[in-house]
Amino acid sequence: MMRLDFRKSVASVLCSTLLLSSMLSPIAHADGLNNLPSLGDAGGAELSVQDERRLGALIMKDYRAFGAVNTDLEITAYISRLGNKIVQAASESPSNFEFFLVTDKSVNAFAMPGGYIGVHTGLIAASQTESELASVLAHEVGHVTQRHIARRFGQQKQTSLVATAAMIAALLVAGSNPQAASGLMAAGAGYSIDQQLSFSRDAEREADRVGFLTLQQAGFDTQGMVDFFGRLQTASRLYENNAPSYLRTHPLTTERIADIRNRAGLESSSNRNQNQSSLEFELIRVKSIVFAERSNQQLADRLRTFESPNEQEGIKDPVALTYGRSLVLNSMGRKQEALAASEKAIELFKSGQSVVKKTEVPLLLQSQRMRMAMDVSLPLASAPMDRRPVRDRSALNAQEKATLGQLTALRNEFKSEMSVRLMYAEGLQRLGLFAESDAYLKELSQAYRSVPEVFDLLAQSALALRKPAEHHMALAQSYNARQAYLPAIEQAEIAKRYAKDNYYLLAEIDAKQREYKRKADAEREFAKFGN
Repeated sequence: MMRLDFRKSVASVLCSTLLLSSMLSPIAHADGLNNLPSLGDAGGAELSVQDERRLGALIMKDYRAFGAVNTDLEITAYISRLGNKIVQAASESPSNFEFFLVTDKSVNAFAMPGGYIGVHTGLIAASQTESELASVLAHEVGHVTQRHIARRFGQQKQTSLVATAAMIAALLVAGSNPQAASGLMAAGAGYSIDQQLSFSRDAEREADRVGFLTLQQAGFDTQGMVDFFGRLQTASRLYENNAPSYLRTHPLTTERIADIRNRAGLESSSNRNQNQSSLEFELIRVKSIVFAERSNQQLADRLRTFESPNEQEGIKDPVALTYGRSLVLNSMGRKQEALAASEKAIELFKSGQSVVKKTEVPLLLQSQRMRMAMDVSLPLASAPMDRRPVRDRSALNAQEKATLGQLTALRNEFKSEMSVRLMYAEGLQRLGLFAESDAYLKELSQAYRSVPEVFDLLAQSALALRKPAEHHMALAQSYNARQAYLPAIEQAEIAKRYAKDNYYLLAEIDAKQREYKRKADAEREFAKFGN
């Protein structure tokens, strides 16, 4: 692991703020985890709900800008559904939370200001049941609902929250992009902190208690919390002699484990196993495992693992294993074999081979087969988007019509799934049906203004249709969805130049540009807070 010098950076102050849970893996970044500040007790002043949300948004803006957030819509949708079920059980509004995915092998989840909760792919891979994964999310939700984060930041009276946001983002990015992290750190270097930043034992116990009750209320097996915390405690002992100071001082104590076990023991056995792991969880877990494999050798090793299952990982479902083979083969560029494996997974499911019994073919299996079918029959064109031929349906051949029919059927079956909607739009573009994709995405953008991928595809359709004003306006809306307001303003300005005498379009662009300027001004004003 690359070492980062945190001595002259506030990054050392904020690392544990990011890694708020007691679920950190021993391989998480530990350099600079000494001498971190305390957030204070429950009696301290709290950061307001509005400012806490703004701070979280600033952190996420930087984090996304460096590509640290995994945008896979299928896994993100899954952890959001799981998380929102827990949030609702806690009598909170899902609109106040955002669950996002991080590609990292370390077993970790963390809560940030404003209800932003990050989940590492390594955590999903390490969870052997859906209840185990849910228990971690419930613990993190407990930190948010009990306002542990707000209490800490509310005491940083002399600290610029924007510098704080930059440093938190830097530590998050550090795992995968140390150079980018160094740049972010430099932006906030210059103030020193000499207290330790980690949740108090009382706060951790409170998050355990609240999380346990929420897990129970949501209908999950509370034994999942016992099992997962117990495995983490066992794993931490392996690092007993050379453990980083964070793990040596982190309050994942025997008392906490005992308390959780006692709570689970009091629960009636008749209430156990209320929520068995779904096949969707098994498929999401396999996909998370594959995401972490980067090199050709790692992919080859993983392919062998899926062909000869490793008992230690606990993946036994033949449907999930075959699905995993398709994912690995796709990553290796072996598209035809990946398509065959995806079709085999569906055959196994239909013949009742899955450990988890279900009647409908899961979306993940169908979307993987569709994705591979598109790659085989509709490979990505090499020509620039503005040079591709614009076609209509009458120009499609038999195979193209068949693929379009499959895409349409999948879209109709899973109308509410964003991943399917975007796949359908991409399919239209691969077929050269840019007018159709343009109309479809414009309609979609009205309901999903915070999904940047919608506007990214819309920008491509506009470019292919030789509509430069609409192309740049779609880019502006994509930047806006990513909270990058200055680039959004710039793209809107370019769009206005192309709009010329189209007064209706000019008025629309002008209104959007004013909106972006208001957001940029509000962000700038917030940046002055604490200075």
